[in-house]
Order: sequence, then C-alpha cells, then structure tokens
Amino acid sequence: MKYDRTFFDAGINRAGTNSTKWSASGVMREGMVPLWVADMDFECAQPIRDALRHRAEHACYGYTFTNQEDRDAFTGFWQRRHKLTLNGSSLVMLPTVVAGLRACVNTMTHPGDGVIVQTPVYGPFIAAVRESGRVVLDATLRCDAQGRYTMDYEAIEQFLRQGARLMILCNPHNPVGRAWSQEELRALVSLLNRYKARLVSDEIHADFVYSPREFVPLLSLPEAREDTVMLAAASKTFNIAGLQQATAVCRDQDVSTMLARYLERAGAQTGNIFALAGTRAAYNECDDWLDALLLYLTDNQAALTNLLGELLPQAVISPMEATYLAWVNVRAYDTPHREIGPRCKKHGVALTDGQFFGMTAGEGFMRINYGCPQTQLLEGVQRFARAIKEG
Repeated sequence: MKYDRTFFDAGINRAGTNSTKWSASGVMREGMVPLWVADMDFECAQPIRDALRHRAEHACYGYTFTNQEDRDAFTGFWQRRHKLTLNGSSLVMLPTVVAGLRACVNTMTHPGDGVIVQTPVYGPFIAAVRESGRVVLDATLRCDAQGRYTMDYEAIEQFLRQGARLMILCNPHNPVGRAWSQEELRALVSLLNRYKARLVSDEIHADFVYSPREFVPLLSLPEAREDTVMLAAASKTFNIAGLQQATAVCRDQDVSTMLARYLERAGAQTGNIFALAGTRAAYNECDDWLDALLLYLTDNQAALTNLLGELLPQAVISPMEATYLAWVNVRAYDTPHREIGPRCKKHGVALTDGQFFGMTAGEGFMRINYGCPQTQLLEGVQRFARAIKEG
C-alpha cells in the first residue's frame, strides 16, 4: 500500500466504534472536532489489519501466552529504529504503560515513600503515585519565554536529599514535547545514582522525535543502573492503543521478576490474542507507514504553528521536538482557566485541559493533538481561537 499524503489526508470515519476520542459521553457531542485524546485519526498499516484478520479466522480464542517471536519483534524494532540492543530475557509483557507505572511504584517503593515527577506531566504519573499511597514530589519543569522546558536539577536533588528513592521520567515528554538530550539525561542519571535512587522511564512516544532532535533511550546511557525500568509500547506509534499491549524492560532480574509477580497477582500479565498478533505485525512490518506518518506530522506542525500564530498571536506553543501533541500557553489572553473548557465545547472543539497535567503547571494551557488529517486540525484550531477570543 502507498502511504502518501493522500492516505493520511483521508483519515477514517470512527462513528459507531465506541471511540473515546470521538464519542466520550460528557465530552463530545455531534459536530465537535476532537483534538484531545492521544490517539490518531488515521487508518492503521495494512500488515496490522491483515494479522488481526488472519488470527480472527482461526475460530478458537482460548488462553494464550507470549513467546520468543513476541520478544524478537520488540527487540528487533528497538535495535532497528533506535540502535538499542536488548536481551529478550529482560522483557516483561503487560497490557499498558499505565499498568507498568503502577506496578513500578508499588514494587519499587513502600507506602508513604516520596516519588519524584516533573509537572506538567501525563496525569497518570501523578495518579499512579498518589493512589498507591505514596507522596508526589513535584520537581516542576522550568519554562522559558519561548515555551521550552528544562529540568530543575536543584529541585530533584532537594527531594533526593529528603529521601526520595524513585523518579518517574517521561522521555520524550508529554505534554511539553521535549526530546531530552543525551547531556540532560546523563546529568539526571548521574544525580540519581549519587543518591542510589531508581528511575522508571516512560518511552511510549519514543518514535515521535523530529529532526534535528534524536531520541535517546535511557538504557543506552552507560550511567543507567541495571535496575532502571523502561516502559514502551507500539500503541502510540502505530495507533493500536485499543489492543492494549506494552512492555517493561529491566536488566536487573530481581526487579523484572518482582514486576512480573505483581502483574500476575493483578491479573494484568499481557495483552490478548489480538493484541499480540497486531503488535508483532506492527513491529516487524510497518516501518514504511511510520516513516510516512512522521513526514505528515511534520507538515501538521507547520500548519498548526502558522494558523495559531495568525489567529492567537499571543499564544505560545512549546517547541514541538517530540510526540504529536502541542502544548499551548494562552495565559496572555487572561481567560480564567475554568472557562476555557466550556468555551471550547461551546465552539465545538475538544482539547485536553492543561490541568490534567498538573493543577498549577497546567493552568492556562491546553494540549492539542495534531495526529489527524490536516483539515480536521485546522478546523479545530479555528474553533479554539474563537473560543479564546470570543468567549
């Protein structure tokens, strides 16, 4: 199949599919443009569809298990795309990265322990800590006038001095779009090592890093401890989040075993038959779809930047180094944050509320998902601009 601009411009009709993004009760209504939930409005690559169809044709769907083929698909993809060599024995299969976050917090810390996060950050980071009876230690990211974020190493070290023994990192970072550099990551890991603190790195957006930036896997760093955990999935990359299949990687056998036992007790060991089949096909056969997608998303970045600059010139878009999610600061328009969501709904567009990523760090911000046909993106941005300017 030819994955060109025409393919991605076509999008896909998701009506009647129980799509959260298009049909969530209380968020969406008829005629609204969804630019919120982080999945994309494009057809999946043909090999994924073929693999699911082929598995469905075998008319028995009993219990299943992962095997060497699943491990090879994952390690082969990471070697091919990111030059990271992994041992299949270090992999723990699980349904979602969020399940992995919770498993790590519950197995690598004790109730009452502090866990470092960096807001604004994906909401389940905060929930995974708080709902596990741990304490959220917020080393809030620093932001300059251009909207570019950097790590606050002094805040991190202060928490380490207070006894924090675990940090959860978003690499690349959702929602601020940072592709952390090797220098930044090495400085972070060296700091954590000094205090013998562990690190969990959510790398689900690894495949969305745009030139001239490059993605740096945590496990590629010589300073990375053996007990560092990387969480990854094909779900964002190949738009198969509904299949629910992810992987935790840890070179420390004791930690891997601990995670596997926790997940087994929770009944969250791996994805189902179709998740495994679809994920294998994604990792093994869909590089051409991904390469074409990245070109299309790069065009969407330019279109988004140009239109938002024209319609909301005082808004600040954080540099889009990574992900397919734009982080937009509209504080200059003096719109009370509580009014932004209702205004957007009134004008028929759904964005992700910035406070989902941290009540303070996200105030006055909205996140825009540009993983969609460009016509859909531009229409949604026009509606967003009217919501901010007209009320």
